[in-house]
Amino acid sequence: MLTRLFSHSKPIAYAMLSIVFISAFIVENFISTKTDMSASLIFSKIGILLVFLLIMFLLNFMVKRNKIHQQHTYAISSLVLLIISFPEILRSVNLVLGYAFLLLSFRRILSLKSNTNLKQKILDASLFLSISIWFIPMHWLFVSVIYFGVIVYASQNYRHFIIPILGLAVGFLLHTSFFLILKDEWVHFSFYLPDFSGPYEYFDSFKYNVLLGLLMVVMVWIFFHLPTIYSRAKLHESESLTLTLFFLIISIATLILNDNAISKDALYIIWPLSIFTGSYFQLKSTKKWVIETFYLIFISGIIFSAIYS
Repeated sequence: MLTRLFSHSKPIAYAMLSIVFISAFIVENFISTKTDMSASLIFSKIGILLVFLLIMFLLNFMVKRNKIHQQHTYAISSLVLLIISFPEILRSVNLVLGYAFLLLSFRRILSLKSNTNLKQKILDASLFLSISIWFIPMHWLFVSVIYFGVIVYASQNYRHFIIPILGLAVGFLLHTSFFLILKDEWVHFSFYLPDFSGPYEYFDSFKYNVLLGLLMVVMVWIFFHLPTIYSRAKLHESESLTLTLFFLIISIATLILNDNAISKDALYIIWPLSIFTGSYFQLKSTKKWVIETFYLIFISGIIFSAIYS
């Protein structure tokens, strides 16, 4: 049933996913969590909800624009269901804002394959990344994704390797100016240093150990089928998949080294993994019962998360 619903890009599929996600967001932020209602709180939550919808739109836009996927909603449905399984993500303001700018940076790197306006796109990617680092200093690691994209798509000009440094410098200059003008203080350099203390919920949370285990099962299964995914992809699709795979690897490193809880940092795996899940689901060799089993796992994660809330 779900396979048939998400095997196309008809409006009903997007409408259903939007309703499910917005409902989960409302439950997590206004019902299951005790908060003192106010106009400012409601507007701030609406703003975060719009950022979430932007994250969903970016995934759908990237896979369609870069022709990684066919016309289906497998990837975005996987993203929605997996995020709902980790409800604390729905309340993580800094993480969500920082991740949105990180994805805007990644989108510009993926667009390098068109071989037009390369310098502008590299500069945009580094500027977006610098803003992302304001929220999450650990995003320094994703500088490597920009350079990997330059190597794949724009290595013919050595100046392309200098532009990211300039873009990051401009971003940090703007950040420093913001603090000086509005707060009359300097930004200490330690602000930009990531804390490599590692996640603290690996073993002391039964709920998120189980959910992370389910996520790992999905990821290992998809990794096992990567050769088939690549063999069926065209050249430009393979390049985009390779860049996404490198993004996923850096995301895993971020999750391992970051000091945030696994309940929040799971987003780093969920977003890029959803792209590969969609690529796997669209293979003709993937049986419908396998896809249905995956969706059953996703829904089971949501139910388990609700029971142990």
